[in-house]
Amino acid sequence: MNFAFVNATKKWGGVKTWCLDMAVSLREQGHGAIILGRRGAFVDKARSLDLPAWELSFGFDLNPVAIARCLAIFVRNRVDVVVVNVAKDLRTAGVAARLLGLQVVQHVGSGGDFTETANARQTQRLIGARFLCCSAFVVRDITLYAPFLLQHEVIALHPGTKVPLAPAFAQHHPPVIIATSQLNADKYHADLLGALAVLHAEGAEFQARIVGTGSLAEALQDLAEQLGIAERVQWVGFATDVAAELERADIFVLPTLVEPLGIALQEAMAHGLAPVARNAGGVPEIWPPACAEYLVPAGPGPEGLLQALRKLLALPPAELLALRRAAWEHARTHFEIGQQAARFAKWVANPPVKRSL
Repeated sequence: MNFAFVNATKKWGGVKTWCLDMAVSLREQGHGAIILGRRGAFVDKARSLDLPAWELSFGFDLNPVAIARCLAIFVRNRVDVVVVNVAKDLRTAGVAARLLGLQVVQHVGSGGDFTETANARQTQRLIGARFLCCSAFVVRDITLYAPFLLQHEVIALHPGTKVPLAPAFAQHHPPVIIATSQLNADKYHADLLGALAVLHAEGAEFQARIVGTGSLAEALQDLAEQLGIAERVQWVGFATDVAAELERADIFVLPTLVEPLGIALQEAMAHGLAPVARNAGGVPEIWPPACAEYLVPAGPGPEGLLQALRKLLALPPAELLALRRAAWEHARTHFEIGQQAARFAKWVANPPVKRSL
């Protein structure tokens, strides 16, 4: 089969990582895969991975120029399946796929992405997409936010990530704490900084690396100054090689209150980092049992993160290393990208039978 992954979003997020990882893995399994997206990091990264990629100006919904360009690309590359993300993807690439009679898969990162309107109902009815949710939590969310989608096929499949065969498990002195989420309000980095400030005051030894960009980047750096931990925190900014950043760390923190799944968390465990996160959203679905005490209660504030980090930093190096190995083994067993790509391809190859009226 030949797949086209189309993403119209402007900022980097987990779904873009999923598109690229899935495309590469499908190609390794003998399928074809191409990428369509806005000019910038997404298309550039795809090309660096030797994936055929096209820049696309999506414009307004149902933009005939964008639809025509998608039609030409899909025909030229003999595409069988078009994978889209948000509404703008659906109303350009999805329309082109529908005109060609191709299968459309809409990847759903959050049930809150949908609102039940007449326009949404009509679009979904005309396109006839199959819905691939990143977690069972998102499927449950859909029943609340967009129950009309349940008229279509809706399944959950954890995205998967690349899992190194033999991570270095480098131990750093002092231990390095890392976060790789976008620096936006919904990611709650301020709670992490609050926890780090208490640890600093207690005399704990650590360094922190904050990877990513976002609307709160300057405000968070100012907060670190105010909390007296500026020398303990390095602001990396946007990183095209997140794996290399993870190899520089020992402990990963996902400070978000509710995460539909957490591809960043999957990546961190795959690289052998000890995880800390809140017990909410889709996170418990992929959490390693050996790290149960570091899945902290849901709710705002630094306290839960603080307690988990305090315990981890107090562990003897050998015990911290054992936790890291357990996290890596869990990732290898439960959401290695090759396994998930094979499951995805098998699902796509068996669409539901359409019954005639």
